[in-house]
Amino acid sequence: MKTNHVKIRVAHGLNNNQMCFLKRMLTQGGPEEHEYDEFNFLVNSLSEDGIEELRDVLSPILTNLQTFQGFSTMKPYGYSGDFEIIDMFYKEKINPDPKYSKWDKWCNSYHAAQAVRNRKSFFINLMADLEKKSSAPKKVLILGSGPATDVYEYLKKNPSSKITFDLLDLDGRAIDYAKEKNKKFLYKMNFMQINVLRFKTHKTYDMIWSAGLFDYFKEKHFIYLLKKYLVFLASNGEMVIGNFSQHNPTRKLQEVLGDWYLNYRSDFELIKIAIEAGVTKEQVRIDKEPLGVNLFMRIEKNNVHVTERNEPVSKVSNYNMN
Repeated sequence: MKTNHVKIRVAHGLNNNQMCFLKRMLTQGGPEEHEYDEFNFLVNSLSEDGIEELRDVLSPILTNLQTFQGFSTMKPYGYSGDFEIIDMFYKEKINPDPKYSKWDKWCNSYHAAQAVRNRKSFFINLMADLEKKSSAPKKVLILGSGPATDVYEYLKKNPSSKITFDLLDLDGRAIDYAKEKNKKFLYKMNFMQINVLRFKTHKTYDMIWSAGLFDYFKEKHFIYLLKKYLVFLASNGEMVIGNFSQHNPTRKLQEVLGDWYLNYRSDFELIKIAIEAGVTKEQVRIDKEPLGVNLFMRIEKNNVHVTERNEPVSKVSNYNMN
C-alpha cells in the first residue's frame, strides 16, 4: 500500500505576512478567539531564528509583568512556575486593561493552564477519597506547596475535615502568601520553609502529595526523592506525584512565550522511575487529569521496605520549586 507522508514546513524566519499578523496581535491586545489556531500554528512552526524575531516583535508583552507571558518570562521571584503565577492560573486571571486582556484569555486557553486547574480538582477528590477510608485523623505531607489554593478549597468545602497538613516550600514568600490565603485554617496546617532534599521527620503520613515540583527534577533526583519519601509513608499510605506528560500540545508555546521549561515524561518513564526507586510494578499506577496533560504517579506503600540513600545531599540540592 502506498503511504502519503505529509511534511510540516518549518519557517526559518518571519515573512512579511507573519510580521504583519504579529504586529496586529500587538496592536489589538492579543489574539481573538477565532485567531488562536493561526497564532498557535505560527509559533509552533518557527525555527530558532523565527522565534527570536517573534520575541523581538512581542517584547512589549514578554517583558511586561501585567501579562501571563511577561510574568513567566521575567520571573519576578527568580524561577518558573512560582506560587503567584500558579494561583493566577487557578483563578483564570484576566487583566482588565484592554491592552493585555486578550493575551491573558489566550494563555488561559492553553491545555497546560487547564491541566493546572484540573490537578487542583484532582487533589480535592484525592483528599475526599482519603477521608472516606476511615474516620480516623489523617496526616498529609505536601512537597512544593506553592499558594496552597488546593488545600484552601478542600478545607473550605470540608471545614470539619480530620486531615492535618504539613506543607514544604523553599520560598518564604510562597509560605507567606499561602498563610494569608489559608488564615482560617492555619490550625490544620504546618508550613515549613525547607529544601525537600533536606527535610527529615520522625512522622509518617497517610498521603504524600506533590503537584508540580518533580517535573523540574532530572531523573536521578526524582529517584532519590522517591526513595527518601517512601520512608515517610505510613503502612498502606500513598504517594502521588504530578508530572507533565510528553503529550502537551502547548509545550512550545510555553517555552517560546514564557521561557518555561519542564522535564516531560511518559507513563512508561514514570513507572520506570518508580521501579528504579525500589517499587514493584504492582504498587505503582499512572493516573491523569481529563486532558491527559498532567500525569500522576501513584505509589501505594503496602509495606514496601525502601531505605533512604546515603548519597550526599549537596550533590542534588539545586532545583526549582513551585
